[in-house]
Amino acid sequence: MIKVTDFDLRLLRIFKTVSDCGGFSAAESALNMNLSTISTHMADLEARLGIRLCERGRRGFRLTEEGHSLYRAAERLLESVEVFRTDIGEIRGQISGELAIGVVDNTITDAQSHIARAIGMLKQQSRDLEIRLEIKSPREIEAGVLERKLHLGIGPFRDTQPGLIYEPLYREEIQLYCGAGHPLFALAPDDVDMQSLSGLDYVARGYLRETKEFGILTNLKVGASVFHMEAVATLILSGKFVGYLPTHYAQHWIRQDLMRSLRPDHLTHHAEFRLITRKDRETTVAARAFLDALRGGANGK
Repeated sequence: MIKVTDFDLRLLRIFKTVSDCGGFSAAESALNMNLSTISTHMADLEARLGIRLCERGRRGFRLTEEGHSLYRAAERLLESVEVFRTDIGEIRGQISGELAIGVVDNTITDAQSHIARAIGMLKQQSRDLEIRLEIKSPREIEAGVLERKLHLGIGPFRDTQPGLIYEPLYREEIQLYCGAGHPLFALAPDDVDMQSLSGLDYVARGYLRETKEFGILTNLKVGASVFHMEAVATLILSGKFVGYLPTHYAQHWIRQDLMRSLRPDHLTHHAEFRLITRKDRETTVAARAFLDALRGGANGK
């Protein structure tokens, strides 16, 4: 019978992180370890188990068949340990363990987003709780919740996954913008002829479908596809592209007259922000407390 020590759990967490990141080098920042230390720990784990876990070479990093089996077993074990930590906290009347939250980028400037406030209230209740806040695309957040890597997620989810619960939070206003130097800048926001938008270079966020959902944009030419809002803003500020941004996020450049909205009377739209949790996963005490604080902020409490 194999005894599992604290050191074994640490090695398994390192192994899981390396696997999630897709290699030793990619896991350096996630683990805050250098390459040689990661390599030593992985070698220690292989020696303790007596099996080869991964292959490294010209074809890149990949898990062996035994490595895949161990990964699944490690997931179950580490989740059980986390559930145990949480249960002990409940028995002692404390909020403990880890709370993993996924959220899309650049919500911090939105007055309707109460994530920071909710985290602050939660930490007031428990100094022992570990918060893991990850910035991801909506699809990555949904996958993280489904795969039990995240307890909950917040974002503009366009579709619904059968294994998730979706709860409405708020609507984010978004408008079409151009930057200083763009041919339409002097006419913005209200004197732009809608026909003049035809053929303009448009920067699209890869996880949204504005050109399909907003029929008015079908004549725009997708000149760039990006996955982060900062990249959209950068391309708009180049003066060569138009693109959609949340109005709260664009205000910084609006105030400096570096960016202007294009026909907000016709081209203003809204993104529905929702909270997601997994249907078959019991909500932890920490997650319940966070959700209560988040909902309270949304209701003005």
